[in-house]
Amino acid sequence: MHMAVPIATRPVAARPVAATPLPWLLGGLLAAAVPAWGLLLHGALPPAFASGWLALAVLAPAAALAWVARAGQRAGLALLALAAATVALSDATLPTARDGTPDAQSLAKLGLWLLGLLLLAWRWRAAAAACRHAPSAGMAAFALWCALGAPLSATPAYTAAAACALLGLWVLGSTCAQAVGTRQMLLALCIGLLLPLLLSLALLVVAPALVLVPMEGGRVLRLGGVFGSANGLGRAAALCVLLAVLAWPLRRHRLETPLLAAAMVTGAVALALSDSRGATAALGLAVAVTVALRRPRWLLVGLPLAVTLALLPLAMPGVLEAALDGLLRTDRLSELTTLTGRTAIWAAAVDLYAQSPWLGHGFGSTREVLPAAFQAAHGWTTTSAHNLWLQVAVTTGTVGLLLVLGLQAAWLREAWRRPRPVREAVLVFVAAVGVLEASAFGPAVNLLSFVTCWALALGLRTHDD
Repeated sequence: MHMAVPIATRPVAARPVAATPLPWLLGGLLAAAVPAWGLLLHGALPPAFASGWLALAVLAPAAALAWVARAGQRAGLALLALAAATVALSDATLPTARDGTPDAQSLAKLGLWLLGLLLLAWRWRAAAAACRHAPSAGMAAFALWCALGAPLSATPAYTAAAACALLGLWVLGSTCAQAVGTRQMLLALCIGLLLPLLLSLALLVVAPALVLVPMEGGRVLRLGGVFGSANGLGRAAALCVLLAVLAWPLRRHRLETPLLAAAMVTGAVALALSDSRGATAALGLAVAVTVALRRPRWLLVGLPLAVTLALLPLAMPGVLEAALDGLLRTDRLSELTTLTGRTAIWAAAVDLYAQSPWLGHGFGSTREVLPAAFQAAHGWTTTSAHNLWLQVAVTTGTVGLLLVLGLQAAWLREAWRRPRPVREAVLVFVAAVGVLEASAFGPAVNLLSFVTCWALALGLRTHDD
């Protein structure tokens, strides 16, 4: 008697329940954000409706980037895209909205910078590692100090928003330094900087009145491009050249060579047209540091040559006269002795620091307190202390200044023990720019703030690439 053996049958797959097509939904939101931006930037919406469109314009790209960043293998691509967008848009200056509508430009930048905080949901380990790394921890402590000082700030709402934005850039920079290769990051930053520089040069050809900035009472015209200021364009152009130089020996694919060459040429042309002497000097110093770290033997030639060039104007009056003609934009020698009026700004900044030496006036508050304390000829004023350390002292007091000096000391300690050419070159550039500009620490969060956070966290990498 045979027992019946049941025949194994393949289970019938249940019909899947319809799910929300998240990629298509996000794509639709992104498509809707395009007309939202058009209406906002042209001021075509009444104030009652503008806030809703603004939320769509900012949150839709944020949601898309957040989804892509969680998608496994595509996480690195999303981080690179966000880093490139950060350096491309952070210092861009577009026409603001009309009176009565939200300032879409400022709020959009804030939304971009706050995207970094979203990374804490699934990249919290990278942030935790950065908190155990002395230079990066110092930057985080400075950002938290800025946030704590918001209630006592001269501009409390602006200070709170700027501090949160700085924290967002810190999370993004620290994450990129650990999750993305240095070579890939350099390429992404070069692309992000190359696009606005090319746009600035194109506008110079087709609409020069939009991108040329009159200086010295209209006697001098300098290229400001989409950055709105000649010094802002100069910093971006010099940084683009520096990053391309740093990425050049790391290139692997054939397409990287023309890309980096284009970044160098475009950055050099934009830097020359901006006539930013501080950015040019900072670029030269950073390149010299790079060469010294990668080719120490070149110091045998470079140092004697630098000393000779420095002493040559003293020995030959004709060279000194030619050098002065190259440095001065006008025929006034006071332009050089006062560093184009910066010494007066520094004196006003010192007076403001003395008014609140420990806590400062609030992160980014110089946009309000400096114009009230400093007035130059013809009513000209400024919103920046034009010096990194004075800017920090005025806005965040002695406590903030000690935090910045501490993170810089921690970086120098790491550089002494284990130098990394990319990190050292970028941070030397930021510090050199900071001699004559506020650089990465105000009066607003900028692309140098992000680059600083990223470069500080490169010490977390276990190997150079």
